[in-house]
Amino acid sequence: MHANAAFRTHTRAHELSGFLLRQDRKAFDAALGKPFQEGKNSSGANWRAYHLPGFKKNYLVAVYVEDTKSFWNGKVVQLELTGDEPSGLTGFFGLQLGDSAEKVEMVLGKPTKISHEDDVNVVLWNYVRTNYSLEFTASHKLYSIHIDEGPEDMKSEVGGTSEVYAFAKAVKAHEIDRELSLGSGEIVCTKKEFFGIQGGQARKILGDRMSAVAMCLAQAADAILLLGPEMKSTDTDIRVWEKGPPGMVVKFPKSSPLREVVLMDEAGAPRIYEVTFR
Repeated sequence: MHANAAFRTHTRAHELSGFLLRQDRKAFDAALGKPFQEGKNSSGANWRAYHLPGFKKNYLVAVYVEDTKSFWNGKVVQLELTGDEPSGLTGFFGLQLGDSAEKVEMVLGKPTKISHEDDVNVVLWNYVRTNYSLEFTASHKLYSIHIDEGPEDMKSEVGGTSEVYAFAKAVKAHEIDRELSLGSGEIVCTKKEFFGIQGGQARKILGDRMSAVAMCLAQAADAILLLGPEMKSTDTDIRVWEKGPPGMVVKFPKSSPLREVVLMDEAGAPRIYEVTFR
């Protein structure tokens, strides 16, 4: 694949170190413990920095909203992974900290702009119309990955039946990368009671087939796949919240054990937000 072709398919980062944008701040505390540092950035947003288990220097920063009147209260809207130790899988397009600039360019294509940050002696790579930026050391090794909600013009349509069916296929096949890509950082599955991913790292919780939310979603996937790729007898409608942006709801026929699946736009792509049984 040509580098530019790869770049065009990689414009919507959503996961970093197993966590998803819009997960609750409490999920990071539960998985990583007490932050070693916290504060506010230049925009006044709150952030927390966490040591990563198994690493001496690598750390994860979560920037979150703290406003009880906001739809996004407590939700993480930016993530940054930084360090000079090879990090292993990051959930960021198959790349890890320590990868060479050449490898990164092969995966993402050439950056739109390259600049030097003199105060920390790193090289910054920016990509237009994406929601990520990267930093490299003087020896051209990937040092930091930053992802966020992205620019307003990156917003997508809120999706519908095709995303719901693709998500069900991923859940059924245990394709965790695809499932995380299509799932919201706030995903919940409701069956008499609701189950979600706010108890820790999203990848670990959804990857555990015996977790409550994974079992709930597996049952939902069976019901979705029974309808076939055309999702026969389903209806779609706009879901409007008082404070938040609109979403899309897929409503299921009365013969289905499912009532509805709601999708929301996150980081420029429609993602499964809520799955509800009757």
